[in-house]
Amino acid sequence: MNGVQTLKKKLENCERISAATLTHLAYTEVPGMYKAAGTDCIIFDLEHGSFDQENTGDLLYACRKEDIPSIIRVQDCVYHCISKAIDMGADGVLIPRTETLEQVETAINSIRTYPRGKKGIGGRSFLRAGEDLDDFNNNRLLIIQIESPLGVQNLDEMLTKYGDEIAGVLIGPTDMACLCGCGLDLTADEAVKQELETVRICKKHNKSIGMFVFENDMQRWADAGMNIFWMTTETVHLSYGIKYAMDAFKELK
Repeated sequence: MNGVQTLKKKLENCERISAATLTHLAYTEVPGMYKAAGTDCIIFDLEHGSFDQENTGDLLYACRKEDIPSIIRVQDCVYHCISKAIDMGADGVLIPRTETLEQVETAINSIRTYPRGKKGIGGRSFLRAGEDLDDFNNNRLLIIQIESPLGVQNLDEMLTKYGDEIAGVLIGPTDMACLCGCGLDLTADEAVKQELETVRICKKHNKSIGMFVFENDMQRWADAGMNIFWMTTETVHLSYGIKYAMDAFKELK
């Protein structure tokens, strides 16, 4: 199995998954670094990060070369953002601010070709080596991001109707807190209540569920039932390395 098939199987089995986040560093050696560390996949942030469709192509090619699955968080749930990301070589998309069945339908039509969707065929990295259209439709991953109480309210219906097309669910904790009226307090009771309800719904449907988390918070959410750990950004990990080196320097005798 290649990397994306392995990830797909882990998602189906609700196994533990680590996802790195790339937001700014357009250096093609980075995917290999995460691969060597054992990371399951990389999420490229085109919603909030510095990346766009012009500077992700070589990074997606590097992911294919290293056989580490790539997911693009698109700017919005519209055809041209989703379809273009897949044409450029992404193995899947993360749909931010998912709240309605109509958004899920748009995402499916944008990522799947006929007869499962309406995506156009094209792009230099549209197919992986040896794939046909059935393989393509089966192997491209659709992940929805729940970031609001309305999204939580409609999640059960989304998974009931389209669960076979949705590979997993990720929570956006900052927007969730804000839209719960809690500002930037990610530990506020109402925000945590909505996140736990999201976990409950996903468990009901045997669907992989995770959240953007810092390392010191992973165990708490693992205990709550999450299996996808969407880790902090490459810039944060770079800062860890810089601090480690400087701490060693300062300890010189």
